[in-house]
Amino acid sequence: MQPLWLHNETMNKETWFKETVQGDTIAEVALKAGIIKTTAWRQYNNALGFSAENVILIARAYHKSPVEALVEFGYIRADEMANGKTVAKLHDASNDELLQELARRLKENADADWVNSPIIYREEFDMAANDDPNARLEAETPEG
Repeated sequence: MQPLWLHNETMNKETWFKETVQGDTIAEVALKAGIIKTTAWRQYNNALGFSAENVILIARAYHKSPVEALVEFGYIRADEMANGKTVAKLHDASNDELLQELARRLKENADADWVNSPIIYREEFDMAANDDPNARLEAETPEG
């Protein structure tokens, strides 16, 4: 079964909590998640107003995705969760996979001006970027 966020649907925090803890008492949830029992009770009784930290602890205690839990509790948006997955996928991709994707994108944009300029590593930005000699000149020109 795919996570609900893939279908652009969201369950509410009450549904997420109920489905996650499967009838456990708040005392049991607090014990499993490592949350002080009185804090868990107070946040539960405040319209499930668990802090982001406690949402993460509960999700981990019940082997659920902390990121999806943060979406359900409104701490992050679903599109922010997708961005994190993209970064994780890029990090886990092999060099060959990255090069294949880069080649595909370059082929798609063969007519773009930036395709023909060299790409260099820019330490000041900690990233690769197109080498633009005009930008370098502008950066070295004193303001006056």
